[in-house]
Amino acid sequence: MIWWLAYGAIGLGLVAFMFLFVGRIRSDLASGQRLPLSDYVAVVGAALNVVFLVIAVISLHVAVTTYNDAKRSGDEQTKVLQASRDALAGVAQSLDKQEDTLEKSRQALDSSVESAIAQQDLLSESVRNSKEQLGILRSQWVRELEQPDASASFYYPQEPSIQLFNRSAIKPARDANYQLIALNLNKVKDRVFQLVQTATTSAGTLFPKASYIPTKLNLLRNPDQPLSKGDRIFGYLIIDCPDCKQRRAYWFLIRFEEDGWYREMVPPFKSYLLDKITPESADATVDDFMKNTDLIRIPKTWDEGRARKE
Repeated sequence: MIWWLAYGAIGLGLVAFMFLFVGRIRSDLASGQRLPLSDYVAVVGAALNVVFLVIAVISLHVAVTTYNDAKRSGDEQTKVLQASRDALAGVAQSLDKQEDTLEKSRQALDSSVESAIAQQDLLSESVRNSKEQLGILRSQWVRELEQPDASASFYYPQEPSIQLFNRSAIKPARDANYQLIALNLNKVKDRVFQLVQTATTSAGTLFPKASYIPTKLNLLRNPDQPLSKGDRIFGYLIIDCPDCKQRRAYWFLIRFEEDGWYREMVPPFKSYLLDKITPESADATVDDFMKNTDLIRIPKTWDEGRARKE
């Protein structure tokens, strides 16, 4: 509004100046006088001053307008910057809150991890204790379920003997007994071989992993047919006890006072039916027995037997 007033005042001044200037010129012309050159120069200078004044006012107007626009723009930018600063402050506060939340979450996670580790340690300890208890129970079960296992070894073909042994490491073999049944393939009468056997003989109690020294077999035979050197005694021996896990049996061939061999009956079982052996098949039966690859030579001395076991 003020600029309209300023421009109006300048316009009115110019109009008044022109009226006065024109009026002066007319009065001078009417009186027949001529204005000196200095007056014209003064008039022109005054007109230029007026022009410069108008230009100055317009420039001032432009400058003021530009300043106001710049001020408004600066204010707007200031407001935008303030809003940005406020937004950044809000973001900073939000980040601080998030940092606090993350710190609390981290602490909670650390606590959970520590608790999980502690629980894992407890579970590991529990598992170890369970394994130890299971091992103890397994040992007890093995001890309770294990059965004695009586076995035999042959000694001395010159004086047939056996050594009994309990293979169990825990249970004793109580009331163990054995019996031998064999034929003397070199003594035959009326196509019947001499029977060589023992009565069922009690071995008493065999302690775990223990054995007796070789015991001479009490052979029952016809006194009218004594054994001769080289007689082939072929048959089997059975050893058993009420609690043993299995009955063990051994085929054997003894050349009396010379040598001998034996083997345990293991699957697949090979049966030699003693009542089916005839004088004609005796040699073939012996040959067939000697073809077995698992034959054990009967030791002639105690030291030989111990050396073989060692």
